[in-house]
Amino acid sequence: MRFFRPQVQRVINMVGIVTVIGAFALPLTWGYRQHHEARTWRETACAYRLKEVARQTNSLLVVPREDACATLARLGLDVAGP
Repeated sequence: MRFFRPQVQRVINMVGIVTVIGAFALPLTWGYRQHHEARTWRETACAYRLKEVARQTNSLLVVPREDACATLARLGLDVAGP
């Protein structure tokens, strides 16, 4: 049973398809961005923790150019999670 002309029905179908695709794509995009932001904040926290450790120690702490969290893990000083 058709209520609209074929051209109008086609436009309504296209709007429906775009809405469904947006309903899936928007949460995925938001989640990816939140994951990236959380990783950035974690790296920042690890860098500050590594600076604290370097300040508190009397020995020379050679920090390679890898991520700060890996260096803390190698030293056995992981940043505590919630």
